Amino acid sequence: MGAEVLEHLTGARTNSFFRRRNSRLIFVPIVTIGIAATLLAVLATIWAGAESDVAALERQKALVTAKLADQVNQMARDVAMVAAGYASLLPDNTSDGARADRREAQVFGETVTEVFDFEQLLLVDDDGELLSDGDPAIARRYQWVRPLLANLFSKVRDGRYQAAIRGELSPSISAEMLRLEGRASIVAISSVIFDGERGEPGGMPTPRAPHYLIGFRFLDGTILDDLSREMGLKGARYARTTDAEDGEVAFQVEASANGDPIGVIIWSPDLPGSKVIERLTPYLCAAIAVIGGLFLLLVLRLNRSWKELHRSEQHARELALQDVLTHLPNRDLFSRRLKECFTSTLSDASIVVGFIDLDRFKAVNDSFGHAAGDELIIKAAERMNEVLDGRGTLARLGGDEFAILLPVRRHELAAQIGIFEAIVSAIDRPFALRQGEVTAHIGCSIGIAFSTHHDCLPEELLRRADVAVYQAKAKGRGRHVVYDAEIETGQRERERLIEELRTELSQIEAASLSGRMADALYHSALEVHFQTIHRAGEEHHVTGAEALVRWRHPRLGLLSPDKFIPLAESTGLIAPLGDYILEQACRIGLTKLQDKMIAVNISPMQLRHEGFADRVLTTLQRTGFPSSCLELELTETALVDNPQQAKEILGRLRNAGIKIALDDFGTGYSSLSHLIHFGIDRIKIDRSFVRLLDTQSNGAAIAAAVTSLARNLGMETTAEGVETQGQRDFLIAIGCTDLQGYLFSRPVAADDLMIGDSDCPQHALRSSAS
Repeated sequence: MGAEVLEHLTGARTNSFFRRRNSRLIFVPIVTIGIAATLLAVLATIWAGAESDVAALERQKALVTAKLADQVNQMARDVAMVAAGYASLLPDNTSDGARADRREAQVFGETVTEVFDFEQLLLVDDDGELLSDGDPAIARRYQWVRPLLANLFSKVRDGRYQAAIRGELSPSISAEMLRLEGRASIVAISSVIFDGERGEPGGMPTPRAPHYLIGFRFLDGTILDDLSREMGLKGARYARTTDAEDGEVAFQVEASANGDPIGVIIWSPDLPGSKVIERLTPYLCAAIAVIGGLFLLLVLRLNRSWKELHRSEQHARELALQDVLTHLPNRDLFSRRLKECFTSTLSDASIVVGFIDLDRFKAVNDSFGHAAGDELIIKAAERMNEVLDGRGTLARLGGDEFAILLPVRRHELAAQIGIFEAIVSAIDRPFALRQGEVTAHIGCSIGIAFSTHHDCLPEELLRRADVAVYQAKAKGRGRHVVYDAEIETGQRERERLIEELRTELSQIEAASLSGRMADALYHSALEVHFQTIHRAGEEHHVTGAEALVRWRHPRLGLLSPDKFIPLAESTGLIAPLGDYILEQACRIGLTKLQDKMIAVNISPMQLRHEGFADRVLTTLQRTGFPSSCLELELTETALVDNPQQAKEILGRLRNAGIKIALDDFGTGYSSLSHLIHFGIDRIKIDRSFVRLLDTQSNGAAIAAAVTSLARNLGMETTAEGVETQGQRDFLIAIGCTDLQGYLFSRPVAADDLMIGDSDCPQHALRSSAS
C-alpha cells in the first residue's frame, strides 16, 4: 500500500513538473521578444538621436550655404551703391580716357571701404586698367588679382554694352565667390553710370568713358564672424584644407563659376540628438523597468487574445488590399502589382498606367447625398470593368479616383488607347440612380503614361500619369491625355498665368475698395470687348451686344477667353472675374449701348457659387443698369450640375426682369425639358451649326429645327458666327430673329464701340481684331 501511494505521488509530481516546464517554455519566446523589443526601443532612441544630429548638421550646412549666397548678393548691392556714389563724385573727371585729380573720389573710396568693411575697392576703365593714382601697393595688388577677375570683368562689361544697345541705363552688376591671394573671397563688379549719361530733361545724354568699380571681401574676415554670430557656429574658423578635429565639421566652400574648392569653414556643430539622449538616459532606464512589468501583464492576456487575433487576421488582410465599396483592388494592391510588372524579365514588356478622375462627381454627391454618390462610384466601376473585360488591373485609389494597370507587349501599346477612349464614352453616358429617380451626367478625365523597357521607376510612371490627368482636366475634361514632357512645361506656364490672373484680380479688388473702379483714369489689363447683335433682315438695326472679356497681358499680348477662363474656373477665380466682367459691361452699356440688350456669359462655376443672384442684383443696383436690358448666357452644363439650385437662382433673376439665354444649344446634353423648366428666353444657335450651312445639309436641318422649336415655344433665337452672305440669307429665311458674327462686326473694345440710331448702317462699328 505504501509503495502504491509513493508511486502515485511520484507520478503526480512528475506530471506537474512537466506542466510547469512546458509553461515556462511558452514564456521563453515571449520574454525573448520583450527583451528584443526593449533593446530595439533603446537602439531606436539612439538611432533617432543620431538621425536628429545628422538632420541638424545638414540644416546648419544648408543655412551656411544660404548665408553665403546672401553675402554674395549683399556684396553686389553694396558695390552697386558705392558705384552710384562714385558716379555722383566724378561728373566731369574723365574725358577721352584722360586722367585728372581724383582726390575727392579717393577719399570717398577710403571712407566707404571702412564703412562697408571692404578688403579693397578699385576703380578701372573699360580696358580693366586701374584709374586710381596713389599707393603703388594697391597697383601691385591689382596686377596680382587682375587675371583672376578677367572672366567676371568681361561679364559685367558685356552686360553694360548689351544694356547700351537696348537703350537702358541701368548698371551692369555681377558678384561671385572665388580665390584671391590664396584666400576665399567674395568679389563684385559694377559698372558706373554717370548722371550726365542719363541726360537732363529735354536734353541729350553726354557720352562718357566707361568706368567699373571692383570690390572684394575675404571670407575669413568679417563674413566668417557674421556667420558664426548669426548662426551660432561654435569655434568657426577658416582653413585652406580640411583639417577638422574630432567633434568638428568641415564645410567646403566652392567657387561660384566652376565649383572648384576654394576653402573650408570648420566649426563645432550643435548636436541636439546627443544632448537629448544624455538627458533621457535615466528616464529610459525607469521606462524599461515599467515596461517590463507591463509586459508581464500583457503576456497573461496574450493567450486569451490569440484566437480572436487569428480570426480577424484573414479578414484584415482582405480589407488591407481591397476597396470596401467597389471590392476593387485598393492603392496598396495596385502599387504591388505595378512593382511586380517592373520585375518582368521579358525584353519587350511594356506597362501602361491610366489615372481616371470622375468629372462633376462632387456635384452629384453634394446634390443627391452620399448614398447616391456611392451608387455612382459602384456603377462607374462596373462600366470600366466591362470595358476592360478582364484585361489588366482596375483599382480604386480613393474618392472618385481610379487607376488602370495594363502590362502589354511593346507592339500593343498603340492599341491600348482605344480602351481608354471606350472608358471615356462609357462614363459619359447618363447614370440612373436611386432606382431611376435621379439621372446623373458626369464624365471622366484620364491621364495615360507608358513605360517601355522599364525606362522609369514605378513612382515616376505614376507621377507622369497624374500630370497627364491634370492636363486632361485643364483641357476641358471628358477626354484622355497621353503624357508628354511638353505637358509639364505647359503646366508650369499655366501656374504662372494663374498667379498673374490672381494678381490682376487683386488689383481690381483694391481699386474697387478705394473707389477708383469707376474712375476713367483706372485701366485694368482685363478688358471687356463687345460684338454687336443685329436684327435679322434689318441688319442696320443693332439690338444689343455680347460682352466678351480679353486680357491684355504684358507678356503674352491680347489673350482670348479660352486661354484664361478655364484657369479661373479650376482655381475659384471665376467668381471675382465674372463679377468684374458683369460690372464693366453694365457701366459701359449705360454710356455706349443705351436701351440695348447686353449679353454676358455666365460660367457653371459662377452659378454654383453661393450668393450669385444677390451679386448680380447688387451690381445692377450699384451701376444703375436696367435689369430689362441684361441677358445672361448659360450653357446646359450649368443646368445639369445642380438642377434645383439653378432653377431657383434663374427664377429669382427672371423675376427681376433679367433675360436668360441658352448658349451653344445642341452641342451638349440638349434636353428639351431645360427649355421649359428653367424659363429660357432665348436660344443661341452654335457657330458650329452655322458654319455647316455652306457645306452640309445637316447643318441647315439642325438650324431650321432649333429655330422652329424656339418659335413654337415663344422664344427668340440668335445665330452665332455668321460670316457669309449665304448664311445670313438662309437664317433670315428660316425665321431666326437675331444674327451675330464677323459679317456684321468683330468684337471691339469699348472705346471703339459706336452705335448710332436704329437706321444706322451695319458698318457703323469700326472693325477690330477679336
